[in-house]
Amino acid sequence: MIYPNGHIDYLMYENGGALIGVAKVTMPPIKYKTVTATGAALMGDVTIPLASMIEAMTINIEFSSVADAIVQLGTNEWHDVALYLADQYFDGVTRKEELEPIRFELSIRPTEINQGTIQTASAADASGTYSVCKYTVYKDGVKVIDIDQFNQVHEINGVDNAALVRKAMGMM
Repeated sequence: MIYPNGHIDYLMYENGGALIGVAKVTMPPIKYKTVTATGAALMGDVTIPLASMIEAMTINIEFSSVADAIVQLGTNEWHDVALYLADQYFDGVTRKEELEPIRFELSIRPTEINQGTIQTASAADASGTYSVCKYTVYKDGVKVIDIDQFNQVHEINGVDNAALVRKAMGMM
């Protein structure tokens, strides 16, 4: 059995160049838009996610300094960024550590840039919050999540959750 251990290290890139000064990234949650069904023959209320519809996604990036990265990602335009991670796993049968590459690709646009607190002999706490319109995840080279809100794409683990929606709108 394979046991996940955690992230070993990562780098964040924009246009092929490493973004220096990125300290911590909080990835966007995928939260589905819902409706509540109620009425006769229902024992109370049922919350039902709408097909392929999601709430606005945001990502938060903390920076270790007021470095070029926060300025570079601060322009009011869409930025295509990628995070490359090395994840470690433990194989309980062979008793060996294994590594798996994980890649996140996102299109982000700043909604808030915070230069942080300035204080003597202290770490920088600059940060940015960004809107996300495209979010793709690869595990060991295999696409497992692909969401592109402007192009009606919503695939999770190979299942195209937006196919029937696109078809109903005449997009296929």
